[in-house]
Amino acid sequence: MSAGNERHAAGTDRFLVGDWTVTPSRNVLSRDGEEVRLEPRVMDTLVHFARHPDAIVSKDELVADVWQARHVSDEVLTVTIYALRKALGDDARRPRYIETVSRRGYRLIAPVKPAPAGAGPESTAVPPQAAAPETRRGRSALMMVAALTFAAVATGAVWRITPARHRRHVQSAEAHEAYVRGRAFLDLRSIQGWRQAQQQFERAVAIDPDDPAALAGLADTYSAMSDFGVASPAEMRPRAMKSAARALELDPLSAEAHEALGRARFLFDWDFAGAARSLGRAVELDPDYMPAWQSTAWLASARAQYAEAEAAARQALQLDPVNTARYTELAWVLALAGRHDQALHEIERALQLNPRSFETRLMKGWALELAGKPAAAFATYREAHRLNGVPDHVLERIDAVYRTEGLAGYYRGWLKTPGGDAPMSETWRAQVYVRAGDLDRAIDSLEHAYEKHEGALAWVNVEPTFVPLRSDARFQSIAARIGHAQ
Repeated sequence: MSAGNERHAAGTDRFLVGDWTVTPSRNVLSRDGEEVRLEPRVMDTLVHFARHPDAIVSKDELVADVWQARHVSDEVLTVTIYALRKALGDDARRPRYIETVSRRGYRLIAPVKPAPAGAGPESTAVPPQAAAPETRRGRSALMMVAALTFAAVATGAVWRITPARHRRHVQSAEAHEAYVRGRAFLDLRSIQGWRQAQQQFERAVAIDPDDPAALAGLADTYSAMSDFGVASPAEMRPRAMKSAARALELDPLSAEAHEALGRARFLFDWDFAGAARSLGRAVELDPDYMPAWQSTAWLASARAQYAEAEAAARQALQLDPVNTARYTELAWVLALAGRHDQALHEIERALQLNPRSFETRLMKGWALELAGKPAAAFATYREAHRLNGVPDHVLERIDAVYRTEGLAGYYRGWLKTPGGDAPMSETWRAQVYVRAGDLDRAIDSLEHAYEKHEGALAWVNVEPTFVPLRSDARFQSIAARIGHAQ
């Protein structure tokens, strides 16, 4: 029995570890009104430690229980322990929670107690959304099937947010807390997450109007909301540009401000050259600022500069090694470059961190489809739906459509399914139409996307889904106008 099943069977839905309240059923740590979400495997590891307090737990024991004896690399285990320590606020050199015992394993040294009645906040789990939990940039896989079973998926980011090297402004403790929360919510990639990110950054700005980092975070949130179809570019662009400009005015040496301006220039204006200057300056000012490398990878990939995109994506992953989004972003870059086997390798690494991730399995299906393996792609999509709770009778209907019409019929079925409140840009819709075999409607959607100035069009010249459209004069016109921005 895995730790995830054992913890519920034993009734340990909540317990205390040190001063944290642990709620395994929600994958949440809470303390003094603060909540930290963990990847499922990270929570399973903490539950295992809590069942053996003050005992040395070997690596083999963890693998046997948490991973059910599957083969996992030492890297995965090390990253999992790193993520757990980071979430608990622990320091491996001066541990208060998890001690490393040389050559033997790990030991939980913090006290473990049952949670008293009423301990911990009321459940504030983000409810399932109709929104796509997109991992940038696995956009192709996610937009074409996600409306069937969309759910918000927390990526469990624990990237260390520290003062930038050249930061002249010192955040107050309250403003810094709101800023950190905003960054965590921003990486959830869901409607609820973006709204919460906006609220936190707005709170940080209200507390400290002179903080460029908070303003930059707000600008990044506006860019994300537009990019993923939650809000219109016409509405979000002025807000993003104003926030980024104000951040730069407050501190011309703020890496956060330069990154926010570069991201906005790229996604709203398709200003590749201007974005490159801003992002290059951000990296120069603070080489440890992960979002600058993330945005650099996106920009380079849109320009078909795949070596540069890969290097930037790997740097972002190095800075944020416990976030599944960083692995799938790297995989997306590799897939664009036609390196499908390597892309699938990175996706498998992400699945080792979170085997039940809906969005990562969709990304795997997309990569398999690009690699010319439609049957394996469909099987992966189907498994993603099953893990996400799609009823058996719906799965049987999907199976029947695939058997008679292949993937094209599968996508046509998706187009007939009401999308509810799912964010759906015209660019994403165009990709679905291509996969469904309706090329005329795909071009129509791309023309609408151009009229709206959608950020996703930045990849129109490199997106492999659009290969069947490239001989069409209307597509060539759109592609030329986007390419001219470079």
